[in-house]
Amino acid sequence: MYEAKAYRKVRDGVVCYLCYHFCKLRDGEIGKCRARFVKNGKLYTLTYGNVSAMESRPMEIKPFFHFLPSKTAITFSTYSCNLDCPWCQNWHLSKVSPPKDYKALNPEDIVEKALIFGDIATCASFNEPTLLYEFLLDLFGMAKNYRLYNTMVSNGYITPLALKNLVKAGLNAMNIDLKGDEEVYKKYCGGKVKNVLKTIETARKLNVHIEVVCLIVTDVNDDEDCIRWIVENHLKYADSYIPIHFTRYFPAYLFDKPPTPIEKMERAIEIAKREGIEFVYIGNVPGHRYENTYCPNCGELLIKRYSYRVLDIRLRDNRCWKCGKEIYGLF
Repeated sequence: MYEAKAYRKVRDGVVCYLCYHFCKLRDGEIGKCRARFVKNGKLYTLTYGNVSAMESRPMEIKPFFHFLPSKTAITFSTYSCNLDCPWCQNWHLSKVSPPKDYKALNPEDIVEKALIFGDIATCASFNEPTLLYEFLLDLFGMAKNYRLYNTMVSNGYITPLALKNLVKAGLNAMNIDLKGDEEVYKKYCGGKVKNVLKTIETARKLNVHIEVVCLIVTDVNDDEDCIRWIVENHLKYADSYIPIHFTRYFPAYLFDKPPTPIEKMERAIEIAKREGIEFVYIGNVPGHRYENTYCPNCGELLIKRYSYRVLDIRLRDNRCWKCGKEIYGLF
C-alpha cells in the first residue's frame, strides 16, 4: 500500500483534497474515484505504479496542436475516474476499479521507455490522470532531469492544491476537457462545471500550456446556446489565444446517440471564430481544413495536418513565417 497525499485527518476519518468531490471517508471506506481508501486512519492510493496501458503516441492524438507538434510522448494510464460521463470513449479503463493486487511500475520504468522510444515527453492520459497523483509527483521530477516535458490529458476536476504541486514537480502542459454547461455536468457527469473552469484559470495563471477540448455529443451539448456558453467561458477563463478543439462524438459505453453531424461541428467552429478565439480545431474528422493551424492575423497556413500526422510546419521562432505574428505554444 502507498499512503496518499493531499488529504487531512479529521475527528471521524479523513478528507481527501485531490479533487473537487472532497470525499470524507471513515475507516474501510473508498472514495468516489474508487482509487483511494482509508485504513487505520490513513488514506491510501490504489494507483501508485498501477499502470493499465502504455505506448508511444503522437502529441496530436491527445490532442496537443500547439505543444511539440510532430513529436511523441510516452503515454500511460491507470484505472477508474472521478466523473461519470456515459459516453466515455475509454470506458474499459475509466469504469474499472484499480486492481488491489498488481505489479507496480516505478517512475524509472516510464522514463526508460520514453528514452528507448525517442519520445520527447511523458503524458498521463486514457483514464483520468488525477488519480495517478502521487506517482506523477515522483515521475515528473525525474523526467525533467532527463529533459523530458510532462503533460496530462485531464477532465479538469483536480483541486488547485494538487495542481500547484504537480506544476512544482514539473508539469508543463495540460489538455483539459470542457464538457458543456452546468446542466450537462449535473445531468450526465456528476460534477460542477465551475470547478473545471477554475482549473483552466489556475493552470493558465501557473503558466502551464493549455489546450481545451470539447466533445460535441449529439443531443447533449450540440445546441447553439450551449456552444455559445462554452465559447464565452473559454474566453473568460482561458483566453482568446488558447486553442479549443471541438471533437466529434461517436457512440460509446452507455450512449448510443448517432455521431455528431459535421454541420454542427462546423457551426461550433464558426461561432468560436466569430467570437474571437484565435485557434479553433475540429477533431475526429480526418482531412477537414480545420485540422490545420492558420495565422489568426493574416490567415496563412502554418501547420498542415491529416488526422494525427503533421505534414508541414511553417513557423519561424514561434512566429508566422509571413506576417511575424507570435503564435501561442511550444514548437
